[in-house]
Amino acid sequence: MLNYISIFCLFLFPMVILPCESFATKTLPPIDHSSKDKSFAEFKAKFVKALKSKDRKSLETFLDKDIHFTFGPESGKKEFLKYFQLMEKPNESDFWNLMNDTIQLGFRQNAEGQMVAPYFFETFPSEYDPFSHYLVIGKNVNVREDASKDSKTLQQLSYQIVRSEADDLDGRRLEKESNCNWKKICTPQGKSGFVCDRFVRSPLDYRAFFEKKKGQWYLTTFVVGD
Repeated sequence: MLNYISIFCLFLFPMVILPCESFATKTLPPIDHSSKDKSFAEFKAKFVKALKSKDRKSLETFLDKDIHFTFGPESGKKEFLKYFQLMEKPNESDFWNLMNDTIQLGFRQNAEGQMVAPYFFETFPSEYDPFSHYLVIGKNVNVREDASKDSKTLQQLSYQIVRSEADDLDGRRLEKESNCNWKKICTPQGKSGFVCDRFVRSPLDYRAFFEKKKGQWYLTTFVVGD
């Protein structure tokens, strides 16, 4: 009998998303220091050209001989190329898109003179747990009531930090029509909703460090995680 009552209630009272716990609002507006240094701007133009053409030979000239790409003992140019499967079938490697997505978010030059992408990696506030918070990487990004592009817009956010509300379906809300894998999040204002994964990014996602050595710029680090 209770089951029938529960089903009846679902029809009478549609499911609503309960509010979540609000938290301090923090915005990290986009910046890009890549044009501050003429030599880096020239390097970047050549690097981007290599990415677009998936030119492995050209890419190798931009890699530091001791490049770091994991938190394990592996390092160096040869191991890097093997790790990203750039040796036998470079055109099929994930590296090109991963790096392109990373540097498109802009560079910040740190105190050591390195150019770091994305710009917010080193400035993500320590009071926000990087394992459970994302940055909205767009302007007027829709927070939806449900995991669908056709769902009601609850709020729009621009470059604000949001909290992950990951559940059992996290990573499995793929909507082909919008090319989105919807992430359940909590806004600073305490609204629970869904954002397309293309418009949020974890500070622990891939980041790239470029360093100038003996007058030449090199990619010295490209890692993900912690």
